[in-house]
Amino acid sequence: MLNKPNELSDASFDRFLAEARLPVLVDLWAPWCVPCRTMAPIIDNLAKNSGGKLLVAKIDVEKYPAIMERYGVRGIPTLLLFRDTGEPARQVGALSLGQLNAWLANHQVDMVSQPPVRQAEALEWASFYGDEGLHEFIAQRVIGHAGAGDITLGLGSFWMDGKGTTSAAMVHQPDPHAFERMTGLPIALGRLMDRCGYLNAGQVGGLFAALRAGKDYRLVPQRFMQWWLGEESAPWAGYLRDPQLVRLLARWQALCAEQLAGREMAADDWSAVGGEAALLLQSYQQPDRQLEKVIAALLRDLSPVPVTTEGDKWGNIALNINWAQFQQLEILSGWSDGDRATPEIRMGWFKEKERLSPAGKLTQEEITQLRAEWLEQNTEFFARENAFHQNLARLALPVSARMQQALNRLLADAPDF
Repeated sequence: MLNKPNELSDASFDRFLAEARLPVLVDLWAPWCVPCRTMAPIIDNLAKNSGGKLLVAKIDVEKYPAIMERYGVRGIPTLLLFRDTGEPARQVGALSLGQLNAWLANHQVDMVSQPPVRQAEALEWASFYGDEGLHEFIAQRVIGHAGAGDITLGLGSFWMDGKGTTSAAMVHQPDPHAFERMTGLPIALGRLMDRCGYLNAGQVGGLFAALRAGKDYRLVPQRFMQWWLGEESAPWAGYLRDPQLVRLLARWQALCAEQLAGREMAADDWSAVGGEAALLLQSYQQPDRQLEKVIAALLRDLSPVPVTTEGDKWGNIALNINWAQFQQLEILSGWSDGDRATPEIRMGWFKEKERLSPAGKLTQEEITQLRAEWLEQNTEFFARENAFHQNLARLALPVSARMQQALNRLLADAPDF
């Protein structure tokens, strides 16, 4: 399931170019050409690592010679680079991978720039240990479970009676360390995959088309959180009611961008953001500050961004993504600030009734009576809440789709290990 060059013909060439949304590199070759055979593994390597930056194709000019006449090609191997609608750039003769990347960079296609992975990262192996057979086995296992309806969402990874979350379905158990050891994938990535809601066979197939063997995914969780806390994911700054938290979110984004650009970050810069987030979190105890509480907790836990092997921290991060999106869906459903505060107010009301009860603990009969009393006083909200929960799965679909699209793109763009 690794990316390979697209094999084109005279009939498919023009359509492929017309439908491309990225630059296209076309390798003109023939089976009898020794330099072409030398270039073949280099072209394959380029295709494998080209996700999101370049489309790679090849044409056998022995079968389809018209392409040479069309572009005035006199010798092979020849590479044609198509950008926009102008004439293609061309390179004649065999190149090393380094020379090919340099030539592409001269034409504004940067295939090599990647920020360094922090030394604190403990993961020391490639995804699926570089084993395409292992990748294929796990992919087919999970696609099969998805087709059977065995995959579901949970507040954490779980596997019970042959059903559970995506990461657990890969290894048939919920232990994140088993997931890491059996797949060669970072624990953090498993937590995020579970949260993105890859449930059906099509979604899981899309995941494994992007998730490949032999890759370095250690920066993907941080890149995903940079996207998720940004405006492309949701207008968080517009949802938040505290300007101080909005500014802190912007500071975190700036630090994250600097680090992902490969710049060394001072520990004090991160600790300042984390410390301020912790202080704000303590101040968000009012029922109407639930979203602020969740975002502050995320900024605290992400300052600095944990290494990808820290399962507990990434478990908390994934859980808070869930709560934040729940609040987002309430906002998108037209809930007022008062509506969103009501569940917390209700919880406080029940706790106070329990505190005042003679036994200090409510009986089931008392809970039933109090529930009826609360419902009578809040009939309109109860109807709104009930309708929201009935439609929750449908409301979450576009949010999950955006998350899957973002994570798939980041996986496809990741470099070799």
